[in-house]
Amino acid sequence: MLTTPTQIAPLLAAKTIDNIFFKKFLRGVSSKEVDERIHRLSETVSAQIDCLACANCCKKLEPGLEASEIETLATLKQQEIDAFKQQYVAYDGEALYLQTKPCMFLDDCACTIYENRPAACAGYPHLNQPDMKFRRTLWENYSICPIVFNVLEQLKEELGFKR
Repeated sequence: MLTTPTQIAPLLAAKTIDNIFFKKFLRGVSSKEVDERIHRLSETVSAQIDCLACANCCKKLEPGLEASEIETLATLKQQEIDAFKQQYVAYDGEALYLQTKPCMFLDDCACTIYENRPAACAGYPHLNQPDMKFRRTLWENYSICPIVFNVLEQLKEELGFKR
């Protein structure tokens, strides 16, 4: 099992074509089966990877935000809400998100606001959702999160995927 982004990075180019074919392969597998397998694998893999040794999600991603979360983050940052929004919040036409990389609340590999972190952070890597095979973020997170990488690689093995 690969546990750090530095172990995964050199493999990504070679895996790109495999993943294109694997997405096509998944069309022939029921969404229910894919979900059950991913959810189970996620529990197993997550137990073996220490997120505090990685924190790549906090270094590379910009989490989505709800209005109430913006207020909380502004308070934690000791800023007025409007000033915080202007400096740190962006809107991409669909959602609000925290636009800082790495996250301003990251200290080494630990979240300094863990108990108050946004829901998008708390739910990461979001492998417990329904209809996983249709989720774009699953494939985006493959290159960022060792949990997602290992879950998908193990899913390929379990389903007998061969290219």
